[in-house]
Amino acid sequence: MSGDDRRAAIVRLLQKSILPGSMLAKQLSVSRQVIVQDIALLRSAGYEIISSRQGYILSESAKRTRAFHVRQDEEALRDELNIFVDAGGTVQDVFVIHNTYGMIRAELHLSSRREVNEFLDSINSGREAALKGLCKGGHWHTVTADSEDILNEIENELRKYGYLVEK
Repeated sequence: MSGDDRRAAIVRLLQKSILPGSMLAKQLSVSRQVIVQDIALLRSAGYEIISSRQGYILSESAKRTRAFHVRQDEEALRDELNIFVDAGGTVQDVFVIHNTYGMIRAELHLSSRREVNEFLDSINSGREAALKGLCKGGHWHTVTADSEDILNEIENELRKYGYLVEK
């Protein structure tokens, strides 16, 4: 098992329970010192891992964040948003870069298909307007998820359907 795979396994294990370093070492067939080094690397990568008398605890706020630059036609907006939530992501916001006004951002906090549907019903009823209309369909979403793997899955799905704007 590579170091990256081992650290991903540590995060998965700590998402389920509090575990002492010796237990992690035994489960992953490495020394306790390797676990201590891996915990340090995970902390430097942004994971909030707390050391307690009972073992290591992964903080609930240990979410990963990524901004996705996307573009699609109006009919595909529901499909785009569902890609984020179906994979386990939360769409925190939408933002556009306007030539005159600069960045315009709106909070969304969508984490389920129900919330996506309610948001789109609001836009489709005429009560609200989609920001993406300001910039020819190109817009960004800030998305949080429990792991980089989920964010990578989202990126791959967006690419597969042609929604991701590649650099």
